[in-house]
Amino acid sequence: MGAQDVTNFNTFLQKFEKALSLLKSYCDKPKSSFSENISFLLDKSLDHLKKLDSDDVCDLQPVDPTHAALIKSQNVKVFFNEVLKISKIHSIHPSITTFAVNLLLQLTNNEVKFNLMYSESQNIFAKIQQLMETTIVENNEFKQSIMDFFLSLAKFPAGLKWLLTSGSLLFIIDSLSDRTIFTRKKAEEIINHVLPLVDDIQRETIFTKLIEPIFTAGNRLENHQIESDKSAGTLLALNTEKVLFNIVSTAENEKLLTQSASLLAAIYAKCALENEKGRCNWEIKAVSLIQLLLRRGFLRVSLTVISHSLFVWSQLETSSMFVKQLVRLVIIPILVDTEEVANHFPCYTTMCQFWEDLDDDSTKSISSMLTTMLRSNSELNELTSVSLVALNKSVTKLGKDLALKITRSGLFLLGCLKVPEAKRMTLMSFTPQLAINLIQSLCLYIDLYNIRWWETYETICLPVMFTKLVAYNASRNIQVTCAGLKGIKFCIQQSIHPDQVLLLNNSPESSLNEMASILYECTVSVHWEVRDSAMEVVLEMAQLSAVRYPPFQHLLINSHLLEAALSAFNDTESYVRATAIGVVAAATPVPLLWEHLSTHSNASVINSCYAVLQQDSEALARRAAAKALTLITQSGHFPSDLDRNVLYRYMSSAALSDLDWEVKLQALDFWQCIIDESLTQQGMLDGAFPELTFSKGKQKIVRLDTKEIRSRLQTALSELGSCGCLYVLLQLVDDCDAPVREKSIRLLHHLRDVLANYQALDLHVWQSSHSHQVKTTDFTSQECIASEPESIPKNSDLVIEEILSVTDACLVAGILTDKDPKLRPDPAPVSPVDAKDFVNKINLMDIEMMLTSTNMSSDLHVIDFDSLLDDLEDCVHTDTSRPRPDCY
Repeated sequence: MGAQDVTNFNTFLQKFEKALSLLKSYCDKPKSSFSENISFLLDKSLDHLKKLDSDDVCDLQPVDPTHAALIKSQNVKVFFNEVLKISKIHSIHPSITTFAVNLLLQLTNNEVKFNLMYSESQNIFAKIQQLMETTIVENNEFKQSIMDFFLSLAKFPAGLKWLLTSGSLLFIIDSLSDRTIFTRKKAEEIINHVLPLVDDIQRETIFTKLIEPIFTAGNRLENHQIESDKSAGTLLALNTEKVLFNIVSTAENEKLLTQSASLLAAIYAKCALENEKGRCNWEIKAVSLIQLLLRRGFLRVSLTVISHSLFVWSQLETSSMFVKQLVRLVIIPILVDTEEVANHFPCYTTMCQFWEDLDDDSTKSISSMLTTMLRSNSELNELTSVSLVALNKSVTKLGKDLALKITRSGLFLLGCLKVPEAKRMTLMSFTPQLAINLIQSLCLYIDLYNIRWWETYETICLPVMFTKLVAYNASRNIQVTCAGLKGIKFCIQQSIHPDQVLLLNNSPESSLNEMASILYECTVSVHWEVRDSAMEVVLEMAQLSAVRYPPFQHLLINSHLLEAALSAFNDTESYVRATAIGVVAAATPVPLLWEHLSTHSNASVINSCYAVLQQDSEALARRAAAKALTLITQSGHFPSDLDRNVLYRYMSSAALSDLDWEVKLQALDFWQCIIDESLTQQGMLDGAFPELTFSKGKQKIVRLDTKEIRSRLQTALSELGSCGCLYVLLQLVDDCDAPVREKSIRLLHHLRDVLANYQALDLHVWQSSHSHQVKTTDFTSQECIASEPESIPKNSDLVIEEILSVTDACLVAGILTDKDPKLRPDPAPVSPVDAKDFVNKINLMDIEMMLTSTNMSSDLHVIDFDSLLDDLEDCVHTDTSRPRPDCY
């Protein structure tokens, strides 16, 4: 260790011990003020210590000198003894106690450090055990830390031995049934390390705790124990199968029965995974379990166990035939009482026969019993939802062939749900959740396996069935209607037959015409969720009309869906307004749609976007308006300079004054487009100037030498300076929102790089700005932002007296008024920036450093330990007049 290393080592120890001293002083004075920032600062203190741990240091290597010094430090021992002192009502702040446990973890996280710490401070480990008997264990933050500490100890022999002999194992066992999943998971990991070493009595205690939720039937049973690497074999070794099977055979409580049977089914699958030779025996046991439940008459429990069995057995690659048989059982509730659609689907009989052929002797009896019990069950539709959820959970493991068959079977059921008179619709137990789950399942399978109309004929009918479902439920159920509209949107995206679109040009009877009519009705629904879902479908149609389905353009016009979008600009719900503005933005690049919007709207589309951008109270709608104006600009719909100047004022205001950072970012996207447009007009192509270009002014091809390029760049910068772009960029480099700062700095970086590439950053090569300044007659001195009247400074006491002397009625007079709320005034133009001045400013900027500092996370602001200690001292200092750190 060199002299510099020794200095750094000693300095770190002094700083860390100072942090501990500060915390101890807080413990000595419980009435000291306490800041919420202290938890953050404590974590950062530990980060400095963690940096000294190398990932490749093995347990047998010597302890890091800093860790060794801390372990032996008297200040550290005093800190632990003070913070971990025992009280039935623990008075130390939980954050400090948690920090102490985390520090102890860092000082004992391998065999060598643990042995050294145990030899130096054995009493600290005794305090940890005693701490388990105080109320501090009810604090989640502390409990997570102590479980991390125990898990760290369980990974090496010395620590594992201490866990077994100290009595901490009882606390870990109790944590197996903790209400938080994090604690349960940690406890299970520790138990997996501990189990090979425990005696029979401890093993029995652990087993009792694991199945305690089954006996109490009061909590939801978690199956994560058997899904880990060791739990299934361990539970079987503890005779779990016999205990659970006895419960399944005798229990009458449906919840208890479901929990125990599901756990038993999962154990069978896990054992089959671990013992391939005995797989057939475990499959037989799984079938016997289902048969037992059906013979006892528990239909719902049986379906739940079948569903869970499908999920766990589908994880086994060697049980494909058994998985198909389980899918067959899950499909039965979906196909029951769907025979009436056989006339509409020619393959209905073939598909039913396919599922029947999957049965063997053992599963055939189950299929027969299930079918019989379901046909006479008034809860058929509710039970079918159980099957749909099971299919969704196992979707990634079933393969495309089974996915096609499942999708077809689901379409048969959907065909029944679209007909109000169908038997499945007239059942007393029909629940909207069935339709919602079915739509989600169909879309999930079609999307995941990329199923196309030529692979399964029935999908051609999918848009029609969704339309019928929406039409029937539009005034009955909001959730089903929204699910149907999402299904229609899905079909338009990727599952629509080309003929259904092409027929729009020649046949008024096309099914899509009916769909558009239903959509229009939904856009004026009294429920905003329905209006928003319908508008999302219109948005999808508008987007696809430009790139994939041109006939959608006439469909949108003839169905008055564009007018519905314009009307929704004034909707009471911000989500609907934002989606409606998105429809207009998507229609902007399509000449036919834009012409229709411009000629058939009562108000100017552009003015409507201005109104939303300036006046709307919701940032969601303002962002959509800013994006729409950007697309309108890119599409060339601002022909006159006057229109452009108004646009620049609104977008400058959005970038500089909006309170939402995402609106500002969208406005900066607009200015980025303006920058690209200006450079392109000067002849730049793909980020560079070509050697030759056509000059509109000279009406001939000209050679672009360095001098000509500099002249064109000066012209481009003059345009950007006169429209307000450069002013906006220079202002936003100091914006309070980091993403906005970063975006503006990157745009400045881009401009500087362009200038640097052509040696245009040297002010000596620039011509006088007069000859290249763009005419900006619209920006008169009257339009520029008027300076605020000079204020006369007043004594602060006088100002306070004036405020206190005003009556309450006068103070609220501006609020309690019968007049309409005052709208924000139209934005004024920003000050133009001279091109030469702009170049001078960016020359003075260290843009790379600005980008680096912007990208720094908040963690790096406390990378300096001295600064962190100062803030920590502010947090725990007893003098209430001291400032409190609030930068975190």
